[in-house]
Amino acid sequence: MTQVKLYRKDGACSFAPHALLRHLSIPFQDVPMRAGEDGYEAADGSFTHTEYLSINPTGYVPALAVDGEIVTEMPAVLTMIAHLAPDRERGLKLLGETSLEKSMVIHWLAWLSGTLHSLGFGGYWRPYRFVEDNAECYGAVKEKAMKVIKAGFERIDERLKGKTYALGDKPTVVDFNLYFFWRWGYEVGIPMEKEYHNFEKVLRKVEELDGLRKAVEEEGLSLYFESQN
Repeated sequence: MTQVKLYRKDGACSFAPHALLRHLSIPFQDVPMRAGEDGYEAADGSFTHTEYLSINPTGYVPALAVDGEIVTEMPAVLTMIAHLAPDRERGLKLLGETSLEKSMVIHWLAWLSGTLHSLGFGGYWRPYRFVEDNAECYGAVKEKAMKVIKAGFERIDERLKGKTYALGDKPTVVDFNLYFFWRWGYEVGIPMEKEYHNFEKVLRKVEELDGLRKAVEEEGLSLYFESQN
């Protein structure tokens, strides 16, 4: 049996693979992490950030260990999980069924990771990554990052018009990825429900998925839309 281990942090982007693992009923070892002074380390103190770097040289989450091999970067992690599903057909459908759908899944995952996450939220929460040792520029970086975030949400909202899920009437790995971005938008003070009605409609549907709800509970979060009612 394939041995699977997920290194994750509550409320971080690693929520997406956590929810997908639960959705597909894949047995895995859960390794909660926390942000220490030097970087991510085991939440229970069992290993330091330096020791984590020997496991995952990027030092970030999520990291997925599959029979000892480490998979990082969100598009790769979600794709790997879909291939690990006990019900292989069900898992692969989450990567798209037609050639066009499969291409669009890659398109969504690459853009969400490379633009909305890295340039948007990465710039807003960690401006020092862009202008090291120049704190005077942090404000400008955060301002630009917020523009990237809002432009990204506008693009998502337009693409989701008339959709049940991101790619149509069936969920894909993209929907699990979109969910935490909505929560992050709320965290940075954007009035999400007021601005992005198509996005909201899709994620209300996504939040009904059992695996996602289980991950929300395990990470000590609240179901966003239920908590707003």
